[in-house]
Amino acid sequence: MRFGPMLVMRGGWVLVLAVASLSFAAAAEGPSADDSRYEPRDPQTLAVPRRPVTRRDYVALVRPLAQGLESGPDRGAYGPRHALPALAVFALEGDPKLGEGIKKTLRHYGRWVHETVQKEKGVFSMEGPTLVLFHLRELRKRGLVSADDEAWARELLLTLRRYQFAWRPGDGWWRGSHHRSQSQGINHALCAAFYPDDPDAPTWKTYADQVWSDWWDFRDVGINDTGYFYSSFGNILRAAELLGRTEVFTDPQSRQIFDRILFELTPDGASVPYGASGGYNSAAGSRILALELAAKYTRDGRYRFGAHRLMNFGQARGFSNGHHHLHAVALEDIALASLVCDDTIAPVEPEPASKLLWRKEIVRLTDQQAKRQFPDFGGVDCNMFMTQKVMPHKLVCRAGWQPGDLYMLVECYPRHDPLNPTAILGLERHSAAFAEMTSEKFVSRENAVHLQDLSGTATYLGQKPYRGQKTLPVGWAGMESNVPEFSDGPLFTHARVQVSGYMGYEAKHEREILFVKNRFVMVRDQTDFGEAFRASIGPVWNTQNVGRPAGTHWVNTWFTGHYFQKVKMYDTPPWDLLVWHAPHADRRLTVADADENPLAGVRMLATRYVWEGDVRPGKPIQFVQVLLPHVPMRDASPLAEAIRCLADEPGVAAVSLGEGSRREVAILNPAGRSLTFALPEGELATDAKAAYVDFDEGRPARTEARGQTFLRIGPPAESGRTGR
Repeated sequence: MRFGPMLVMRGGWVLVLAVASLSFAAAAEGPSADDSRYEPRDPQTLAVPRRPVTRRDYVALVRPLAQGLESGPDRGAYGPRHALPALAVFALEGDPKLGEGIKKTLRHYGRWVHETVQKEKGVFSMEGPTLVLFHLRELRKRGLVSADDEAWARELLLTLRRYQFAWRPGDGWWRGSHHRSQSQGINHALCAAFYPDDPDAPTWKTYADQVWSDWWDFRDVGINDTGYFYSSFGNILRAAELLGRTEVFTDPQSRQIFDRILFELTPDGASVPYGASGGYNSAAGSRILALELAAKYTRDGRYRFGAHRLMNFGQARGFSNGHHHLHAVALEDIALASLVCDDTIAPVEPEPASKLLWRKEIVRLTDQQAKRQFPDFGGVDCNMFMTQKVMPHKLVCRAGWQPGDLYMLVECYPRHDPLNPTAILGLERHSAAFAEMTSEKFVSRENAVHLQDLSGTATYLGQKPYRGQKTLPVGWAGMESNVPEFSDGPLFTHARVQVSGYMGYEAKHEREILFVKNRFVMVRDQTDFGEAFRASIGPVWNTQNVGRPAGTHWVNTWFTGHYFQKVKMYDTPPWDLLVWHAPHADRRLTVADADENPLAGVRMLATRYVWEGDVRPGKPIQFVQVLLPHVPMRDASPLAEAIRCLADEPGVAAVSLGEGSRREVAILNPAGRSLTFALPEGELATDAKAAYVDFDEGRPARTEARGQTFLRIGPPAESGRTGR
């Protein structure tokens, strides 16, 4: 139902409000803290500088790695990878000496392949065949591939097709959308396409088509992470380019993958990690390659914009610097991007809107299920497959694409691992990150509400009594998620994410978000229980630093760097995050070391606002948080004390933030109840599902609301009235 504009006259001033549609759809800071954090600075100086990017910029970045390739060094298994920077330089400039060195390096690789096959009866080189063909394609353009070279290449590719194994030599041909099975299928596809005269080519093509369909039928890759996803999708991208399968980039359904890559980027061009990953902004080179290819075939300049923001970030801060493997892989993919990018496509800034992203369902099969579904194959890679069920993937809250804009990424996906729906995966402002997931293959409880059974009597995974440790099993599919509310406007993004079977319990959880653009985030968490038991429950926020002093219901936090495997890869610009909880006398704030994740390589601090007691059906538990980015402060008490809770009961949350002559009011009210608040500026009455009012000098300067029939602001109807 849509209403027209509302004109409200109160107290000598006029407020015009367009009424929205109803919507149905890491240690604590010590005395040695770095004083430079608190020096006055223009926050725009923290942003990544933006500059144009062309093919020559990509080549210039990787040129130092091309030195020495003129002599054709023996890099063994890594030859095709390590020669890519040299190939980028050669393809641009055509130095025949460099071309001959690349050929020698490839010959060394071929010798390694044959020696490995003779010794081990199999070989594992997932990217080798596609990379060899990229090298040959550029060498042919310069006339450097002889008939003998062609015969050698054919024999090498046929050997890789025959002997590439999934997990161990002789374990057969595998299925699935993952890297091991896709590499086997792609090897067959390449040989069938380039050597169709071979009598076995039709058989190769049959298997290749079957494995290709394991991702193409779903137009997705069944991995919910920022690590293994790119090792799988990268091989698919290279094969699509070599085989001329342009539909990979132009098909409306498959384009959603490139849209996800684009819209998950921060305004400064970094990528927030989730699931198994190489840490913050890992696989940046793979993203650049993917987006440049998408731009090339769709001629959509938004993809180039994303690729160039990634490149600018790396130019300013490096690509996983300090971690040899991740850094090398990033630059190798950038070298490939230089071969395919199209400088005639002008970058276009994407729409500055928040997005709800979607993907297909990922399911884990047992060994028996995989064998029944694919009886004639070695197995299903990682025992993971997909269905055609479309599910919410990520919620991207964005103030815009300009440097310094507020950004937040929220997990909505209840499949694959880590099983962490509703978690805030990333939160950034002025290029500073305030949230980060540890690299995790399995289950993670970070930046979300943690629920624990203290009595040992709760039903868990559908079993009562449940015997054993209450840990979600890998691939558990007992949670379902939906996003019944999502809307975006000039001042804020509003969303509700609902999860059933929350964390294995007979409970439903709802996280409601009011993302006020370039200001703060209000979060309302409500858990409804299907049975009675004694519980500990409360929101967790992981960080690296907690400032002193801290309050009974708030902490000031910040990150100083991004780590992976104990290597610091990026510094974090100095900016702080106040984590404020609506106060309750029966709740306590704790700050303790998070359990160390062996994949993370760095300890963090887990902050938690926790309630303990008896839960039961019909007695929901609610928490309200404000996440406020701000300039670094030695004492954030004034900021925390200027936040006031106006309402906090199940289904309703409202807060006000004061700063000088300014006051901001944020309201979450999903049931659309009639609410009235007494403020110093006057009485605010509304039935809006979500609202934001920004007062300046006692007058409403900016106002936006959703799903309301009325919103009135004026002098109090009764002196001293404070109720609803």
